[in-house]
Amino acid sequence: MTEIDTDVEVLDARVTFTQTDLAHPFVISGRTIAWFTVAVVEVDVRNRAGRTATGRGASILSVPWAWPRSDLTVEQRDAVLRDLTRRLAGEACGLPPADPIGRWFDAHEALGDAAAGAAAAVGLGEPVPPLAALLSLGAVDNALHDAWARAAQLPAHTMYTGRHLRDDLGVRLRPALSGRWPGDFLAARRTRLEVQHVVGGSDPLEPDDAADGRRSLREWLTADGVRHVKVKVHGRDTGEDARRVADVHRLGRDLGLDLALAIDPNEGCQKPDDVGDLLDRLERIDPAAGRAVAYVEQPVPRDSTPDPAGLARAGRRVPVVMDEGLTDPQAVPALRDAGWSGVVVKAGKGHSAALLAHAAAKAAGLYVTVQDLTAVDLALVHSARLVSLFDLPSPHLEYNSRQYAPAANARLGGERPDLTTVRDGAVTICAPAEPGLY
Repeated sequence: MTEIDTDVEVLDARVTFTQTDLAHPFVISGRTIAWFTVAVVEVDVRNRAGRTATGRGASILSVPWAWPRSDLTVEQRDAVLRDLTRRLAGEACGLPPADPIGRWFDAHEALGDAAAGAAAAVGLGEPVPPLAALLSLGAVDNALHDAWARAAQLPAHTMYTGRHLRDDLGVRLRPALSGRWPGDFLAARRTRLEVQHVVGGSDPLEPDDAADGRRSLREWLTADGVRHVKVKVHGRDTGEDARRVADVHRLGRDLGLDLALAIDPNEGCQKPDDVGDLLDRLERIDPAAGRAVAYVEQPVPRDSTPDPAGLARAGRRVPVVMDEGLTDPQAVPALRDAGWSGVVVKAGKGHSAALLAHAAAKAAGLYVTVQDLTAVDLALVHSARLVSLFDLPSPHLEYNSRQYAPAANARLGGERPDLTTVRDGAVTICAPAEPGLY
């Protein structure tokens, strides 16, 4: 095994959890998110050159999104994920030095065993879903990338090459990528990030429909000038969903905004042809709104095997991208044959998974978009950093914590007001020049 000076061993790890209560419920495909846990991991590392550093990583343990069905309560599922995060942080300590991507592959391979241990500890008679377990691993992985780069005294994005990584993408993903590295697929360092506004299933569009101090979509767009909007739909009635999307686009036109739309059924559709039906109905109701749809996100259930021909038919009209169904970047090269147009990358799933999925998708000519999990504080910075570095057809930042959990960004707002304050539809993030991940 090649020894690289920047390889690190984890000397110690610490985990903290914070419950974030949403200012108002966020409804996705009939599921209501009222709160979530922010997991923050700190790791102390030493590299082969003898340099030490401490890194931090965060993930959003969003139970209704990652683990929607169970006999356990949301609180009990959350407790299992907290325990799993602690276990994974502890298991990272004392292992031989490695780069963080190599370490992630080892941890991901053993993730099922770790999750089974956390489930057994509470007598859980069901497995922890892979997506939920991936969020727990994500916090540990993100911290390791940060510490690895800090110990090397380099910005992390400069280190994803053969100089600092043991295995290329040909070893990890597919032989055709031999000699290619994750860093080969990173883009120019953009600092201005267009914001994507999310319209939840119960969010009011007009001021007259708002209650309990909630702001309507018209008020949000008037104040911030955002031009990218993701519309959450239920997927049960394509006519109703099409009217909702058309109403959003019409509101934007009223304000003089040429909106770029995304549609997210959050697994609500029963079959891929429902996507085509929704698009047909939308084009009949409002052709301009139909033309404004940039992509459709995870329309069918994550654990289904949708008809590839049906997905491909919809994908010829607009990209249809996988989100909840993606728990292993090694699956990305085969997605086109399965009918998918692309993938959603989320920082909460882990930086290694994000780098690998992005590289594999770009190499395969797939669509890539970065989305968040109502990311707050450090997790928001991480999500923004991915948008600033990845090669994206639409480099916008989903920033729905400003809508649903603004209080959780108070500390970050004092340190990075340009990142948390939307001006003319965008936020600003500094170029990645300091050592570390962020």
